[in-house]
This record gives sequence, structure tokens and C-alpha cells, in this order.
Amino acid sequence: MEMNEQLLSDIKQIADQIQDLRDLAYAQYSRAVDAILAGRMTDRKQVEQLLDGLLDFCDEPRFLELTKKLCRHIYYKYPELVGDFVNMFRLMFEEKEEGSDNGGDDKP
Repeated sequence: MEMNEQLLSDIKQIADQIQDLRDLAYAQYSRAVDAILAGRMTDRKQVEQLLDGLLDFCDEPRFLELTKKLCRHIYYKYPELVGDFVNMFRLMFEEKEEGSDNGGDDKP
């Protein structure tokens, strides 16, 4: 039984470390989004890279809200970036929901 308890403890520790990394990523992405909203970062390539990075975390509501805030702000300046992001988001996340066991009824 001791080995199972150690294994569970190790898994919990790894899960905690992953969450800590996600928290750090959120803090860094929040600062970058704030820089765009304040006009301190305007380069198209930087905005595109930021959206690409945020996409990796959009399975978590706080990242999704951050991304929505950014997309609303940049929509008129970079509509193609927002459109590309939305299409990629749908490919990555909505198809998973449609293929779920409950027939896709778990959409927000």
C-alpha cells in the first residue's frame, strides 16, 4: 500500500507543478495583453505570436476570457488574425466537444 500512496503523492506533486506553470503563463500573457491594450505592443507579428501562444491554454476559462478581451481590442486593426484564431480555436476545441460521449451537449 505504501508504494501506491507514494505514487499518488508523486502524481499530485506533478499536477501541482503543472498548475503553477499555468498560473505563471497566465501572469505573463496577461502582461502582454495589457501591453497591447495600452498600445505599447503593436507589431503584427508579436500579436500573432501572442494569439498562437494563448491558443495552447484556451481550455481554461481565464485564458479564454483574456483572449476574448484581446480579440475584441485588435479586431478592427487585424481582422484576419482574429478570424484565423477563431478558426483554429474551433478546430482544436469545438470538435472535441462534438465528439464527446454526451453528443456535444456540454458546450457553454
